[in-house]
Amino acid sequence: MEERQSGEGGNIGKAVDVTNEVSSTKKRKLSVSRSPQMDALKTIYASLGGPEWTRQDNWLFNDHECCEWQGITFKGDNVKMLELSQNNLRGCLDDPILVDAFAKLGPTLEQLWISENAITGNLPAIFADELLFPHLSILDVGSNQLRGSLHPAFAKRATPFAWFDTSGNQLTSYYRYNSSNNDHGEASVGGGGPTSSPLPHVHVAPSLLTKPQCTDLVDLAIHHTEANGGWTMDRHKAYKTTDIDIAICGDKLLDTCNDHLRTTILPLMARLFEFSLVDLAIEDLFLARYSAVKGQQSMLSKHTDDSELSFVITLNDGFKGGGTRFIDDDTTVAPNCGAGVFFCGNRLHSGVEVVEGDRYILAGFVRVYPSTTEGFAKLDCLLNKPKVEIGSIWGEMAIHLE
Repeated sequence: MEERQSGEGGNIGKAVDVTNEVSSTKKRKLSVSRSPQMDALKTIYASLGGPEWTRQDNWLFNDHECCEWQGITFKGDNVKMLELSQNNLRGCLDDPILVDAFAKLGPTLEQLWISENAITGNLPAIFADELLFPHLSILDVGSNQLRGSLHPAFAKRATPFAWFDTSGNQLTSYYRYNSSNNDHGEASVGGGGPTSSPLPHVHVAPSLLTKPQCTDLVDLAIHHTEANGGWTMDRHKAYKTTDIDIAICGDKLLDTCNDHLRTTILPLMARLFEFSLVDLAIEDLFLARYSAVKGQQSMLSKHTDDSELSFVITLNDGFKGGGTRFIDDDTTVAPNCGAGVFFCGNRLHSGVEVVEGDRYILAGFVRVYPSTTEGFAKLDCLLNKPKVEIGSIWGEMAIHLE
């Protein structure tokens, strides 16, 4: 069975058996050779560089046998699935002509796989419209060249996708600065309060969020889990966390997090790591729980993040243990409620075991897309700069920030 696994970062999904879908397709002819769906398929072929596709067997060869066109699965006389991943598709996904073509497939389309191509543009909001796409349960556009903010409709679908992968693009559900919304200039954007740097490229903001702001986030998260079947535990393939994906929560929780990103978190990260605000984009944002209760996740083993930058914000107190341990430096940073830890994602680190109570954190993976030559140089220095040998100076220690 061919399995599709969601990448590390802000995507949801589960293993899906595509092989059986394809192999069970019987060859059949469309009853109407000039159907709107056939015309839509021809438009998709033309708009996404069909003649240069790696696999294009039988496409446009015979109007009456398009059930034999490579990558299409039918249900009756209607298109059920398009599987065109890793196929050298090239074109702009939000081109109105292409958007209209996909809309014609909408009433019957259940699965769309177009990952690992060279598709540009933004992800059209119509794919989130359950009236236009009432049966669409799988949407995989990962590892293309898409860029922009995802429409809020993706987070507010009444029926969540069984599989929704946007990783490997510059798409985000979260607030992102650009030249038009950075009107006040980056020099005037502060936020986050004073900071300290206990290790190279590790920064701590002791007063990032207020206690009421933290309590609000935890309450919203718990309400979401109670209304939606509990916490998720399988989003991150390699290092699973008990969490909720902020991108799919929608409404107040997403809006509140976006407000914190805009006013505090992103401006502070830009200042600490000396990047332009427009260079930073949140790829994954999740609220996680670690619990000392038997059978619950209490810690996270050592790992690196799939991101250039990462942050962890403590959202409560009243627990014992916890914190972020930086393995190579034998150092644990254990901030109190409202404090944030910002660091390079390639640093080997772990989540320290919670031995009493529950610990809630807001964690984010941040991509850096340099907009200047200077930005590229800074990113290269950040990711490749040799580590300072400070183990003999710091030794085994824990930093508790009041």
